[in-house]
Amino acid sequence: MAGRFIISEDGQGGYRFALVANNGQTLAVGEGFPNKVACVNGIETVRRNAADAPIDDQSGAGAIVETG
Repeated sequence: MAGRFIISEDGQGGYRFALVANNGQTLAVGEGFPNKVACVNGIETVRRNAADAPIDDQSGAGAIVETG
């Protein structure tokens, strides 16, 4: 089973999503969205862009380990 996106209310009338791994670890949290439709659109944007996204290390802390 793959991870999942969880949508929740943010307490200020908006919505957020979290990408959660199978083991329950939160991997990423989206920004606040004004409504649920915008939140789902944000999830779809992550789905379209993240699978093949390169790592762009701008930390200045040295080289990173190759991940694939």
